Amino acid sequence: MPSSLRSLLYTSRLAAGYGPTEVGRIVKQAREMNAIHGITGVLVFDGDWFAQYVEGAPEAMAVLEEHLRADPRHADFTVIDAGISGPKRRFPNWVMGYADGDIESTGLDIAALSQTDAYEALERFGDAVKTLDIF
Repeated sequence: MPSSLRSLLYTSRLAAGYGPTEVGRIVKQAREMNAIHGITGVLVFDGDWFAQYVEGAPEAMAVLEEHLRADPRHADFTVIDAGISGPKRRFPNWVMGYADGDIESTGLDIAALSQTDAYEALERFGDAVKTLDIF
């Protein structure tokens, strides 16, 4: 395990032309690749917008961010926070935890998340994840 981890919190929108079945493919692919590269995190989808927090070794995270930016399934990709997060993982048990459905009931407005400062965005995301049925 690296002595320090890099984290990434971002939002994006499911690109035009892609439907809900594509989200399942994204999650499956992310779980496979994250397991290989030692990345953990959580993806939340509200039917239109994604919010994701992931963490791993700095090199693996740089490759992941580059891949996400180039993925045509993601539109309006916006990094809210990225940087060194320390030696302890925030979501160590999820190679890729995933939740969808009634995200609004948690108070999380994914589309507006990028309009808040990084600390507040991470707090809102973390609070919402605590109430969601993550699988």
